[in-house]
Amino acid sequence: MTQPDDDDVLGRRQEAMRQLTVRERGLDMLLEKVDNDRYPSSAMLDDIEALLTPWRREDYAEVLMNKIRRDRFPSRAMIQRVVRLSG
Repeated sequence: MTQPDDDDVLGRRQEAMRQLTVRERGLDMLLEKVDNDRYPSSAMLDDIEALLTPWRREDYAEVLMNKIRRDRFPSRAMIQRVVRLSG
């Protein structure tokens, strides 16, 4: 069995960090759009949920709950998304 090359380990770590950074930046951008859109598309919400990490669930839930609070007649689908996040 051979020892992993330090450059290989470092390269894999850098690639993982780059992917995480892209994921976090993409998630931030989508959360901002959802927050600013009166009626965000379900496709955009699905994309957020695909990118969502456990440590960002509360951020997403907060954006959705703020939208529900501000809307006189919030969509049932948005409420259901919050319910799914809670469990």
